[in-house]
Amino acid sequence: MYIINQVRNTMKWKLITILSALIVGVVSSIGLVSYMKTSAMVKHDVQRLSNQVLKQASLNLERYFLSYSQGFLLISVAPDLEKWLQLDKSQGLDSYLLFQSIMEAYGQPFFFQHPEILSITLYNENGNEINRTVKYGFNKDYKFYVSDLETFREADNFTFDVGFSNNYVDTNGKMMAIPVITMVKKLRYGKNTGFLKIDIDLEPALKIINELEFGDSGYGLISDNEGRILLHPDQMMIGERLPRDILNQMNNKKDGAFFREDSGEFVLFDSVQPTNWKTIVVVPYHEFARSIFLIREITIVIAVVALLVSILFAVGISSSFTKRIAKLRKMIKTTVRGEFETRVEIEGTDEIAELGVAYNSMLRDLQSTVHALAESKLIQQRAILSALQSQIDSHFLYNTLESINSLANLAGHTDIEETTIALSKMLRYTSDYKSTVVPMKDEIQHLNNYLNIMKIRLGDDFEFEISFHPRCENAYGLKAVMQPIVENSMKHGDVLDVPLRIKIVIDLFLTQGIEYMKVKIIDNGKGFAEDKMQWINSQIKRINLSPLHHEYSNVGLLNTHFRLKMYYQDDSNAGITLSNRIDSTGAVVEVLFPLQWHAKDEVITHVL
Repeated sequence: MYIINQVRNTMKWKLITILSALIVGVVSSIGLVSYMKTSAMVKHDVQRLSNQVLKQASLNLERYFLSYSQGFLLISVAPDLEKWLQLDKSQGLDSYLLFQSIMEAYGQPFFFQHPEILSITLYNENGNEINRTVKYGFNKDYKFYVSDLETFREADNFTFDVGFSNNYVDTNGKMMAIPVITMVKKLRYGKNTGFLKIDIDLEPALKIINELEFGDSGYGLISDNEGRILLHPDQMMIGERLPRDILNQMNNKKDGAFFREDSGEFVLFDSVQPTNWKTIVVVPYHEFARSIFLIREITIVIAVVALLVSILFAVGISSSFTKRIAKLRKMIKTTVRGEFETRVEIEGTDEIAELGVAYNSMLRDLQSTVHALAESKLIQQRAILSALQSQIDSHFLYNTLESINSLANLAGHTDIEETTIALSKMLRYTSDYKSTVVPMKDEIQHLNNYLNIMKIRLGDDFEFEISFHPRCENAYGLKAVMQPIVENSMKHGDVLDVPLRIKIVIDLFLTQGIEYMKVKIIDNGKGFAEDKMQWINSQIKRINLSPLHHEYSNVGLLNTHFRLKMYYQDDSNAGITLSNRIDSTGAVVEVLFPLQWHAKDEVITHVL
């Protein structure tokens, strides 16, 4: 009752009540609408993200199986295969020689591209059979026509199957039960028929499935058209059947989604071509509902805190307004009593002015911050655009080089074959950005590939020699350091009457009780011009004093020295030194860095 009277009789409490009611209504409405909209968006985003991941997984599997279909096609069109299908099992030597010819011409590129292949089997209706394993040994009693022929005799032209195989033994001859994908293609040449069978390790396909993770208990799997589980993160589930309610919901549909009421699980599925398999994702509702509940609780807490703070703020504002009105009311009452000499002191708006000044200052600071952030974002976007513009589809290059290699192999061009193999290895090495330091044996192999390519190009006009201390092989060094320096020697080491010779020596070097690795690159070219060498040495001194002020240039030696200084920041001896040979018949470049047996933490990889 007292509160009601206060509200009726004083402007202060009327303002407090009105402002509080307004704030409560606005905050509650915003919180409720925000919660409902956010919940709907979270559900939609989870379903959309799950579907995108599912589509990508199905696409990856389709590409995976398509590559095997192409490999089967490549082997099945081999000219010697028709001859092999005509042989009977008494022609063992002819069978083996034709099989070797088929494998060398068509099988090896296929196996190189797919190291997960376990075995390959050829069988014809004359009873001739030949098996080759890649990773494990075959059970000595294994025969395709005994174990598998009836399973695939009436199958379609190209058949997939997944299960546990007992046909393999380990190095001790002990039988193993391992999950494999079996692919069988029926072969027909005129009246002659046969089968080509390949067993594949499940690891690549399981890797695709294991990537389908949603929350703590969400998972992905693959089933065939009959509902039998073919791939599952838990290998014990392989061969089991899907629950009947899931089979009924899919009901020969190509793709879709549905909710299982009894288990509270959201199920999405999609077809995998060229098989009749389906990729399935099972996401428990509580996994993504948990975020909705958290949003609801956070919204409630924020709303309650905001309401309390707002009410207190309303009380303060009302008091600041009504204080001066109360003084004016008191003066009016005094005037009514006839006391005209009384004056009221009404304070100014100093606090509000200070608040305005503080707010304006905050706005200036905020505007400066936003401007700086916008510039940073613009620079970042330009960097991303630049990276995208310079990106190369490495898989396209690898596949193209493999194709060239296969053609060169068929045509007998060994130089082309060796060049493409070396170039492919160089591309794989330089396009791997997982780390900036590598074992020196990898760096030596990379350099060797480059020099072999140059040897093929230049022939007798070029010679090289690489020698290294045995302990250096497993030590770690900065990636892609030697090859640019050797390439620099190739470009500037012109000689007239004799072949260009480059010698690379990798050895250990001890100074001040610390072991270092020293790489010395020597050529028999014209050496460094005196003015050029003085300029490069001056730039090296500048980098030693202030590495971060170095700007990338077209001088590869300076860029390499900068990378060494940035990575080995705590070692003043690390870096490059250059000189000419004593007899002035070539240049000498020395690279020195600490001997390390592991890669240290990479905190500045953006400059390496």
